[in-house]
Amino acid sequence: MNNGYWKGVVPAIVTPLKEQGERVDLEALAVYCDFFASKGVHGVFCGGTTGEGPLLSLEERKMVAQTAVTRLKGRLRVIVHTGAITTRQTIELTQHASSIGADAAGVVLPYYYSYNDELLFSYFREIADAAPGFPIFIYNIPQCTMNNMSLELYGKILDEIDSIVGIKNSNPDFLQTLGLIQLSKGRCSVFMGCDSFLLAGLSVGVSGFVSGNASAFPEPFVGIFEAFERGDFEEMRVQQKRIDRLIRVLAHGRDIASFKKALSFRGISAGSVRRPDRDLSEAEGATLRKELEQLGFL
Repeated sequence: MNNGYWKGVVPAIVTPLKEQGERVDLEALAVYCDFFASKGVHGVFCGGTTGEGPLLSLEERKMVAQTAVTRLKGRLRVIVHTGAITTRQTIELTQHASSIGADAAGVVLPYYYSYNDELLFSYFREIADAAPGFPIFIYNIPQCTMNNMSLELYGKILDEIDSIVGIKNSNPDFLQTLGLIQLSKGRCSVFMGCDSFLLAGLSVGVSGFVSGNASAFPEPFVGIFEAFERGDFEEMRVQQKRIDRLIRVLAHGRDIASFKKALSFRGISAGSVRRPDRDLSEAEGATLRKELEQLGFL
């Protein structure tokens, strides 16, 4: 695979929901996709953690994937998150993503139960075999899954599964990221999933980032990547500081609810979050708006 092909800023987008979070709002999702097509990003990652993927039914996830691919085809690459708690469900979603023309699947490690490397390898082997030739990004987020992509397992997967084109690493262990970069060199891409480490990651060889915070404010993420591309390290530091401040403000309201509220401030309808989560209160929303305005994001 061409490592340089898979690079850049890939927002992990939210899933607009209506009726107090009970139904997917496909019309709002289409408009939201248009928003990214004008922001200088390189693709989107739909149906993942930020997209409330584990809270959606399989049919809802397919509808989200179909809408994003249809709306963005020829404009931005679409990585569809297809990872699920069972191998069968992951295969079903991956085959669907391939059939609708998505550019790649993002496959999180199986979650809730802890598995050894042998079982995790078999998981990725079965998925790749069920969707021959379809590009796959491994999605490593051990703080949510109970499973971590060891360097030994990653090396074995790269050696034996040709359709793996990259990994999104949301583990804050930067030493693991360094190890993934060393193993990936010339074979596939490493994407950062921890926004506080973007400057450091770009400096040591990550190909780009898949960011939840970029779901509402892609601009500073595009800014830091473009500064890196032209070798402007002072501007990279400026943009990383902006991102760090943005993270602190958005985290006040439990991330996804904050992302959706912030999007509403920007004129993008994202609706509610799905229970058991809750939307921001009126007071929380007012505080969020004030802090974003103070930072110059609104």
